Parts: sequence; C-alpha cells; structure tokens
Amino acid sequence: MSDSQPSTASQANNLDNFELELLKQEYFFLQNTIEDYNKQIWAIKALGITGTGAVILFALQQNKSLIALLGCAIPIFFWVLESQWKHFQRGFYPRVSEIETILLETCKFRGPAIFNSWSYSLKRVTVPKRKGYIWDGLLNPTVFISYILEIVFLLIAWKVIPLI
Repeated sequence: MSDSQPSTASQANNLDNFELELLKQEYFFLQNTIEDYNKQIWAIKALGITGTGAVILFALQQNKSLIALLGCAIPIFFWVLESQWKHFQRGFYPRVSEIETILLETCKFRGPAIFNSWSYSLKRVTVPKRKGYIWDGLLNPTVFISYILEIVFLLIAWKVIPLI
C-alpha cells in the first residue's frame, strides 16, 4: 500500500501558492474597486458642472444675482457628494499598499506595484499625514479645486465678485 499523503513541504508550498493566489485576487479586486470609484467620481463631477452651467445660463437670462447665490448650492452639494466617494475610495489604499509590500518583501516580486510606484513617482506618502473625512474627502485637492472654481465663476457671472 502506498502512502497517498503529500509531504509536509509540499503542503506548505501549496498553502503558500493558495495564499498568493488569494492575495492576487484581492489586489486586483481592490484595484478594480478603486477604478469603479473613479468612474463614479467623474460622473458626479460632470453632473455638478452641468448643473452649475445650467444655473449660470438661467441666471444670466434672468439677470438676477440672487439666483447666482442660490446656484452656489449646486457645486457645494456635489462637492460634499464627491468628497464622500473620495473618502470611501481612499479607505482601500492602505490594503493595496500592504499587499504590494507583502509581495515585494516575502515573495520578492517586483510587481504588481501600481499604488506604491504611483506614490513614489508623484512623491506622495502612502499613509497621509491627516486622516478622516475632512482631509481625505472635503479638503482633498483633487476634489475641491473644481468646485471652488465653479463657485467663483458663478459669483463672477453675477458680479458678486468683480472681474479684474
């Protein structure tokens, strides 16, 4: 009768391969999730710009500055909405970085390294100095700049802010 049990070394090797496969699947799932958030963020930004543009056109036709001030609520609403999505998206970043570090240090893989190489090339730290919704979302420069510009354009359009 032959021994059908695999050796302990091959069991450990299979477990390592199994764990490696799980890490790979988790990594690409997280990357796809982050990209899905980006798609939703672009849709939110497009809706906000479209809504602001419609308010600008309407207010210019009516020639009323009160509409401009009320119209500022549109970019503020979309700013808050997008900042929440960005905050949720950024919650995935530490795990992506952790998986990349595990693959580099334990498996000596140089890739995948999408997040860490992006952070390195743009001189960004993988762990932000400040955490929380205010910093990850609301005051994130990739979020607020377009909405601040929309609000400024609204106020310029109705001469609330004089154009220099």
